Amino acid sequence: MTDKNHLQEASLLDTTGKGILLAILAMAFFSSGDAVVKHVSQSYSLPQLLWVRYMILSFLVIGMAIKRGGLGDVVRISRSKNLPLQLFRSAFLVGEAFLFTLSFKLLPIADVHAIVAVAPICVTALSALWLKETVGLRRWMAVLVGFAGIMVILRPGFDAFDPLLFLPLVAASAFAIYQILLRISSRYDDGQISQFYTGIVPLFITSFMVPFFWVQPDLNGWIALIGGGIFISLGHLFLIFAFQYATPSAIQPFNYTLLVWATLFGWLFYDDLPDSWTIVGALVVVASGLYTIYRERIRRA
Repeated sequence: MTDKNHLQEASLLDTTGKGILLAILAMAFFSSGDAVVKHVSQSYSLPQLLWVRYMILSFLVIGMAIKRGGLGDVVRISRSKNLPLQLFRSAFLVGEAFLFTLSFKLLPIADVHAIVAVAPICVTALSALWLKETVGLRRWMAVLVGFAGIMVILRPGFDAFDPLLFLPLVAASAFAIYQILLRISSRYDDGQISQFYTGIVPLFITSFMVPFFWVQPDLNGWIALIGGGIFISLGHLFLIFAFQYATPSAIQPFNYTLLVWATLFGWLFYDDLPDSWTIVGALVVVASGLYTIYRERIRRA
């Protein structure tokens, strides 16, 4: 191998490492935002929380567009080649975000993320059923193992069973559907256009809802509401930057660090720790998810 090839390989490893680090930081910001959401959701309405979140995200996306190319770039990212799909996808996001926010309000953070970890496995199943993508026997086995892990966490029929745990499971399923819609949208529009509608459409919808649910925040409330929105928006921003340095297949396994951050913040701020069965189930779900990602990488190689 020549010195030039060595330098190219070293450069690739360096940029991939930066992408992975940024992805881990993004997961930390997402989990921080979830911890703040759990706190403020006890005092303020869910539409109010979502309105603040999408207001901040919209300002962030539009601000980045203006920095790139002025108002002309804002006009560019507003022009979709499949506007009905972008509108439906972004409207669906509001319902999915509502389910997640309600889950964080009612349940421990780590328990929610343990169940939500099943989302990549759901994406695999839906890709086969809806997008007619080829899914081999091994990946279907991983889906079944992930489902078994979820059953360990839920423990239906046992004394420890909590029906509320079905809420994040529905949220994870909705998130998987959202990812399929996002994948279909990418056939028509680039990521910047999708980001624009991800902020603007939910902001428009929640703006009609929030006057009926508004609770006037005090200073601490405003700090918490804005802080939570900033954390989640930074998570989106860092994830965007991560994809500029590394491929999705390199980054996706590190999305599971969200579970670590969620457990840490849940313990620090709410004295919540998942029980042993939840930990076992989460490990099964994560293992099956990582195997699914591995098979996806092999399939595309």
